[in-house]
Amino acid sequence: MNAVAKNDPVCYTSPVPHSFYVHIPYCRSKCRYCGFNSVPAGDNSILESYTRALVAEIRSARPVKLDTFSDTVYFGGGTPSILSPQQLGEILAALRGLAPAAAGAELTVECNPETLDPAQLAGLRRLGFNRLSLGVQSFDDALLALMGRPHDTARAAESFSLARAAGFANIGLDLIFALPGQTLDGWRRDLDRAIALGPEHLSLYALTYEPNSEFGILNAEGKIERVPEDVEADMYLAAIETAAAAGYGHYEVSNFARPGYRSRHNLNYWDCGDYLGFGAGAHSHLGGRRWANVTDPMEYVKKAEHGESARGFEETLTRGQRLFEAVLLGLRMTEGIDLAAFTARWGAPPRSLSPEQWRRLERGGLIVEESGRARLSRRGLLLADGVLARLAPESDGRSSP
Repeated sequence: MNAVAKNDPVCYTSPVPHSFYVHIPYCRSKCRYCGFNSVPAGDNSILESYTRALVAEIRSARPVKLDTFSDTVYFGGGTPSILSPQQLGEILAALRGLAPAAAGAELTVECNPETLDPAQLAGLRRLGFNRLSLGVQSFDDALLALMGRPHDTARAAESFSLARAAGFANIGLDLIFALPGQTLDGWRRDLDRAIALGPEHLSLYALTYEPNSEFGILNAEGKIERVPEDVEADMYLAAIETAAAAGYGHYEVSNFARPGYRSRHNLNYWDCGDYLGFGAGAHSHLGGRRWANVTDPMEYVKKAEHGESARGFEETLTRGQRLFEAVLLGLRMTEGIDLAAFTARWGAPPRSLSPEQWRRLERGGLIVEESGRARLSRRGLLLADGVLARLAPESDGRSSP
């Protein structure tokens, strides 16, 4: 880890990356499963202070070339839609000062149903947002209550309808499966309810018990009844089959989209592209360098108020790290890795990362090489996290990201 100098702005010897990420760490309340960098918001003065800090950080990033354009902007959280249109507009104005949005750029904002009404949605449209990621998580009121979600099923469906009425033609829904007490039939009903709304994108995640979440603590204490592994596998297969039957292409381990509606912002991550992140805990990557801001929102704001860099750590990735991440991210894509293109870009084939493990995974039917591509098999997708962890280079001295 390198020390970060006070007032050390981000300066570039190459064009600004074409993808920006903005982290809003505030929510109405903290969900019981959530391990993300998020906290309850408190009053509006906290949101105002955070908005000012974000604007200051963005303005401190000085590009060399001012004629570059951003292709994707993604506001994540937390709950970005907890900010007012005026606050979001101030942040977007600062981003456009750094790099204007290209024609047809993808501007995404994550939203939770309880924060959306016609005025808020109209404000988001006026600001130029053209893609919503709606955190529904379930259409079962009992499971929503168990998770600590502040909305119910009716509000989730209403928020989707309001978004359509406001003119959003690109909406993604997030759902979680393998929740405590959830059945396979219940999960199928959730899938049917989501698809009946007609979103362009579906993100379907298995519940993970994050150590810093309430669910994670209860799990460690043996106080929560987890869905059996075989049932969780059946839920994932049901997601793949149901989404495919409804016309959604399965393009990444947990992501499905109608033709033309893949998340362009996330595709840049999965292609090991460059991006700039702003906000508490936000990560950035540029030309083999990676850095991240301090995670605590109050510390982040105080640093901005004192004119200090918010950067908490930075590193220059080794060749082994970059190769590992390229393999890790490439295999998350269901189409897998183009072997010739990968070798031309990284100077070595994917199997060179961990040759013996690669051979074992092939023999076990978890990785398949055919038609010039390497990909996870159907069984490999079911065990994706474990499969990818086995490819981590032992000599690199690092854990998987």
